Amino acid sequence: MTPSDVELMGQVAAGDRAAFATLYDRLAPRIFGLAFHLLRNHGDAEDVLQETFLRMWEWAPRYDAEKCPPDGWALLITRCRAIDRLRRRSTAIPPPQPEAADPPVCELERREEMGRVVAALAGLSAAEAEPIRLSFFDGLTHEQIADRLGLPLGTVKTRIRRGMIRLRDRLGSNTEVVET
Repeated sequence: MTPSDVELMGQVAAGDRAAFATLYDRLAPRIFGLAFHLLRNHGDAEDVLQETFLRMWEWAPRYDAEKCPPDGWALLITRCRAIDRLRRRSTAIPPPQPEAADPPVCELERREEMGRVVAALAGLSAAEAEPIRLSFFDGLTHEQIADRLGLPLGTVKTRIRRGMIRLRDRLGSNTEVVET
């Protein structure tokens, strides 16, 4: 019987390299695809792929399957890493680096927030949630989402906008709606 991704993550948390290799084989094509789609550079996408799996290996003991499925978690890490790389690429002045004690705290806060977002997304209708997932997790443009779902572009934009407003309401009024 083939283990599920959640079972593999449990084995990875226990230090099982074979389970990690299996998880890599399952998820690497999607992770690389998202990184390449966002970065448009093969070398950068490979770097983000490596960074994503390094983070997954390091953070596996703290992974919580109730908050997010492994593939969603991996794609969120990928998206964050790719956006960080794009930001570094687009600025001539490097952003200030946090002190050595800050990154684990920031990552913990980021993961907790990610869990809240995934839970709030699960509370949306499929018509609103699917375009948001395709946009933010798969990195598709509105036009690509419209093609994939067979919907008019305006309908996709409306569903994403309404879904983002509902997410903001579910997550609290101090959360900004991010336009894609």
